[in-house]
Amino acid sequence: MTGADLRAAILALLDSHPSVSVSPAGHAKHAMRYVTAQGAPIGFEPRTVRFQNLWARADAVRKHRLADIDSRHYAHADFHVSKPNHDLFGEPSFKDTDLVCFKVKDLWQAARVIAEVAGSGSGS
Repeated sequence: MTGADLRAAILALLDSHPSVSVSPAGHAKHAMRYVTAQGAPIGFEPRTVRFQNLWARADAVRKHRLADIDSRHYAHADFHVSKPNHDLFGEPSFKDTDLVCFKVKDLWQAARVIAEVAGSGSGS
């Protein structure tokens, strides 16, 4: 799957998930911002080719379930040094919390991250 195909597939997952909607703040230039029905944010930064960045609050994921996916932790206290994508912060629930950026390389990884944050969408 090419980078463009993966981007399109991830966007299709986000747009069709029954518990995910576009953030009331909308999208930004370098980050697409979504929220789950429970209020957890999901950020999508579709600018890279070898992988796609999916962002979540660190407290919204059980990282051990996604340990095989390359990721980077951003501590809130160090944002001035680590410099996460500041376009995420237009969504209030991304502010004032630690973040995790998952560098997904295939659609299954993306589906797992989205399901971890938003649930399976099955209503159960």
